Amino acid sequence: MSMLGEQADVTLGLSGKRLDAAVARGILSREQADRLAEFWVRQERLEDSDAPISRVDAEEVRFARGFHDVFIAIGIVIFLFGLTYGLRDLGSMGVIAGIAAGSVWILSEIFARRMRLALPSFLLSLAFTPLFLMTCIGLIAGGDSISVFEGAPAGEPVDPDGAYLLILPTLIAIAGAVLHYLRFKVPVGVTGIAGGVLLLVAVLIESVVPGFVVDHVTWFTLVAGLVCFALAMMFDSRDIERVSVNSDKAFWLHLMAAPLIVHSALMLVMGEGEAQSTFYALIVIGLFLGLAFVAILVDRRALLVSGLGYFGFAIATLMTKAEVSEDITLAMTLVLLGCFILLLGSAWRAVRRLVVKPLSDTAVMSFVPAID
Repeated sequence: MSMLGEQADVTLGLSGKRLDAAVARGILSREQADRLAEFWVRQERLEDSDAPISRVDAEEVRFARGFHDVFIAIGIVIFLFGLTYGLRDLGSMGVIAGIAAGSVWILSEIFARRMRLALPSFLLSLAFTPLFLMTCIGLIAGGDSISVFEGAPAGEPVDPDGAYLLILPTLIAIAGAVLHYLRFKVPVGVTGIAGGVLLLVAVLIESVVPGFVVDHVTWFTLVAGLVCFALAMMFDSRDIERVSVNSDKAFWLHLMAAPLIVHSALMLVMGEGEAQSTFYALIVIGLFLGLAFVAILVDRRALLVSGLGYFGFAIATLMTKAEVSEDITLAMTLVLLGCFILLLGSAWRAVRRLVVKPLSDTAVMSFVPAID
């Protein structure tokens, strides 16, 4: 029985056994049955909830169904840490990572495919792609991963033209990530695939124009973040009501895109040696408010969370320029940040209504949730 079928059967009255019977008789596919059960769960939660925030605005993140998930997740983390620590004397990154990646796949068969536990599935999917990438680098390209990216075996002079050594390992790692996602259907797996593709693009560019990505890393990460954001919006546009797994895929892509966009954009704006300037502090605040507008429009808070640190730094800079003491500056910065989050969070729907209303008749609304 699927995870959603079990949950619906036990708590909400939608029979998981009947869903399984429908799948067995070919009336529904397993994916359709899971989506139906998920839709039922979310609709019941919406109808039974007295909360002042809608299902769409709530941006639900389903990490765990109970402490059982947390307990298993703790065991997985301890096991993998102990395994890699115990194998450290092998000396080969590829072999150690390969054993760990193989263990992750086996654990995924148990906890993601058979038991369908949310938090363990998330952690295993998150761990597989980087472990498998290190396996491919170590076994195919050989040597330390950093040295391979720089084009030289460990301990030898750096070859600036050697990024091509990572092309084949990265391709194989992406294929592995795709297979893991297709096998276990964990939404965060899409983020791992996207990260692998971005790495492949960087490697290909470095192979053709050595040093280009390294010399323009801020621009590259900005473009990478925008690409991830566009991909996230593609999934969001397929699920405006946020009742299917596409919403989960979009959430994790937004979470990856946000720090790439925010950090890169602010680094480009601030430049070097200007961090303590009042002028640049004001620019940072203006840019943060622009990002907040986008976050409110698309109804995703990731951009806001990623920019809070810079926003706080800009406030602290202005207060320092006003010759406020360090203790008061720290306290006031934290208080202002807290008030901003609490006020915006409590009035989220009202603020969204103001932002969305002028765009109600535009094509933008086909990509973002409407306001009730």
